[in-house]
Amino acid sequence: MEKDLTQEVVGWTAFTFSAYFLLSPIFPFLNVIKGKLYFEEAPGAFVTLNYISCFCWYIYGDMLYSDQIKIINLIGMVASGIFVLIYLYYEIKIYLVDTILNALILGSGSYMMYLTLTVMIDDDTIIGKICAAAQCLLHFFPLQNIYRVIKQKNFMLVPFCTAWGNMFCSICWVVYGIMITEIYVVLPQCIGIILSTVQVILFLNYRKKYPIFDDKDSSIGIENIENEDNKKEEEEPKVEQNEEVNDPNLKERPVKIVEKEN
Repeated sequence: MEKDLTQEVVGWTAFTFSAYFLLSPIFPFLNVIKGKLYFEEAPGAFVTLNYISCFCWYIYGDMLYSDQIKIINLIGMVASGIFVLIYLYYEIKIYLVDTILNALILGSGSYMMYLTLTVMIDDDTIIGKICAAAQCLLHFFPLQNIYRVIKQKNFMLVPFCTAWGNMFCSICWVVYGIMITEIYVVLPQCIGIILSTVQVILFLNYRKKYPIFDDKDSSIGIENIENEDNKKEEEEPKVEQNEEVNDPNLKERPVKIVEKEN
């Protein structure tokens, strides 16, 4: 009984952190709606991949009889679906053909996944592998942020709150997966712990090494170490143009005097 209570507490704790992680894209999409952010700057690919991952895990959670896995992925699936619709709504105004193709792929893909996971496949192991692969892709997605941070030396490109929440979320799911002895829950979340920890360390390290003095300009990181050559140029006194320069090596130029004829 005590073990079941601990398992439930850990499961609902993981549920809470997962809710925070899955609903984190709401802020950039609100900025898109308010006109403060262009729709292409919103994490459209991330929420689409998140929708696919939650779709798979919802079906697998139903097979595992785990309310925590089932309910949280249902919430993630609905939230990500709304984010995808917002993205498609703004995309259709500019890219009509791309929007139609994306909508068809998402709709037909969801239907095919449902048939594959519920009708064609009877083995829970195969479904677990598919869910684990989808979760790994979701965890590997922020690698592009790590690349951009290293290239641009800008720590602001790391979504620190999301990375922090994902780290604790993955830790809780690993503990929960061990309790229910489900390897396909443990393995992808171990990858999530590693990658989210890398993001947090990168954020803290680059914030200290390359601070941004102007909050309005978040595209370029400014190094803490000043350029010595520029510093020397600033310290050297400038010679005014009207000031005479006494140089013994400088010879006077002879001047020829021409008398004016009457």
